[in-house]
Amino acid sequence: MAAVQVAGSLPGEPTREVPRESPPPEQSSGFRCLSARLCALRPDDSSSARTEIHLLFDQLISENYSEGGGDVSTLLVQACRLVPLNQNHLVSKVSQLIHHLLNRLQLPVSG
Repeated sequence: MAAVQVAGSLPGEPTREVPRESPPPEQSSGFRCLSARLCALRPDDSSSARTEIHLLFDQLISENYSEGGGDVSTLLVQACRLVPLNQNHLVSKVSQLIHHLLNRLQLPVSG
């Protein structure tokens, strides 16, 4: 088990170490869960739908992708389908998600 040094230890004092907790099991499947939620949505221009899409994009952007994920291309296609082009903030957010996933996962882009 790995240990983490506790910040705030005084100089000269022995450093205290606390065990680092393992991530909860649901965190490793976070991408799949978020992807499934996004893929279950249907295009809807209501305020509540826009809010839900916005929150899902934020969660996907903040997700830890060190262990890989699922079908990223399907997720990105669905994300683009859900965003009305007249919603500038969501267009910006989906662009941020695309950029983040391509860079973080080092995905090849083919035309």
